[in-house]
Amino acid sequence: MAGGLAQDIASWEAQNLGIVAVTLLLDDPNEGPPSTQGALTWRDNYGLTGAYVAADPQFSMVPGNSVGTPQLTIIDPRTMQVVLLQEGWGGSHPPQLVQTANANKP
Repeated sequence: MAGGLAQDIASWEAQNLGIVAVTLLLDDPNEGPPSTQGALTWRDNYGLTGAYVAADPQFSMVPGNSVGTPQLTIIDPRTMQVVLLQEGWGGSHPPQLVQTANANKP
């Protein structure tokens, strides 16, 4: 997922979709708890200059007691409601992402 995210962000920007990507690390790239330095390393390793990358040592975005990674959460920015919560990677972003972006165009 992270390897293709930079290309997806560029595509979304070219389409003027207004999609903002946020990546929260639950583990450090070198094992152990996530850190700010680990988030910077992750961002740089995957060329994610068009995304926000942060460490989430408290698992603030994990619903319940466990999570399948990667976890993709789509939030409608007008209502702040979760449109989709997906655990695991299916090889492409679900259609709800672009549908939500198109529905929120001015």
